[in-house]
Amino acid sequence: MAVVSERHRAPAASPPLPRAPLLLLAGGGFALLAGLWTGLARAGVHELFGPVGAHGLIMALGFLGTLIALERAVALGARWAYTGPAFSGLSVLWLVAGLPAAGAGVLLTAAGVVVTAVYGVTLSHHYESHLALMMAGAAAWVVAAMLWTAGWSPVRLAQTLAAFLVLTIVGERLELSRLRMPSAASRRRLVFAAAVFGAGVATTLVQRPAGLIVAGIGLLAQTAWLARNDIARVTIHRPGLPRYAAACLLAGYGWLAIGGVLWIALGSGVGGWLLHDAALHAVFLGFAMSMVMGHAPIILPAVLRTPLPYRPSAWIPLGLLHASVALRVAADLAGSAWLRGWAAHGNVTALLLFVGLAFLTVRGARRPAAATFATPATVAQSRASTMPPTTPKMLA
Repeated sequence: MAVVSERHRAPAASPPLPRAPLLLLAGGGFALLAGLWTGLARAGVHELFGPVGAHGLIMALGFLGTLIALERAVALGARWAYTGPAFSGLSVLWLVAGLPAAGAGVLLTAAGVVVTAVYGVTLSHHYESHLALMMAGAAAWVVAAMLWTAGWSPVRLAQTLAAFLVLTIVGERLELSRLRMPSAASRRRLVFAAAVFGAGVATTLVQRPAGLIVAGIGLLAQTAWLARNDIARVTIHRPGLPRYAAACLLAGYGWLAIGGVLWIALGSGVGGWLLHDAALHAVFLGFAMSMVMGHAPIILPAVLRTPLPYRPSAWIPLGLLHASVALRVAADLAGSAWLRGWAAHGNVTALLLFVGLAFLTVRGARRPAAATFATPATVAQSRASTMPPTTPKMLA
């Protein structure tokens, strides 16, 4: 009987992608396209398209909400949890089809309730402050969706939508901050800062100027904590994926701080609609999308059971994202509609380029010639690469 050596053995075919998560991820991708197109329309660079007034909800809940809901469903492992991303994805199809917006609002509300329940189940097994923050973010999702269904303008709900994203991301970073072993008192300070932020966001629903000032202070306080305690301060000195992920995080924190300053200015009566645009996109684009880019090499392997190997080309959309956000904020502050249009195109190009490169990278990693990437060990290594070894030297 012939013996085939390991070196010359034909590479095994990659396992098929899980169908349900893949379909739900595709729904999030469709939401991204709809959100980008309506965003260009709101920026005034092309004709109006469909649900242009729901641009903020499509991006925050239809796109990012679907991704976050899918990630939590995979982590919990319960079938009912997958109805969350299914509802949020369907809501965008509903809007694009031109159906009554109230139906989309009901779907988004149901999705938020499911995500909140996922956190509730996890918290019932063991209480953790980071999970409590993330559950508070999910509750903000539910509040925003319910009020929009009741007829509130997305502009009035912008800070509530931001609270969903900010509290979810801050909760995730608080969980990973354990690697630097912050004291219990330090962790309580972050929770307090998040509570100030949440109180300010809630106040914007009844007294917008005062709420913006309090929420902006909360954003600055959370940013200060993250800048001091996040593990990205360590991993930025390591080459490859750790440095890239850390750059995404640290740059995002910079935009979160800028957003806090702009929220305070807006609440103090400075500026108008263009300052509102700058204040929101500093948080939704500069902060949230930078976090998506930084977490993608960890989240996608967990969801699709396929690694997303690091490629130096990943820096291109990241650099374009931050350059275009900077141009957009500058254009808003200067009152230049022309520059704002160019910045909007840069925002869209950066996100589409990121998605395209991620697709090509995953596709290349699943080829038989690259089958060595598609192993559980490699996925574990990808997760660990964003975290330094917990040695006394690294934690000092």
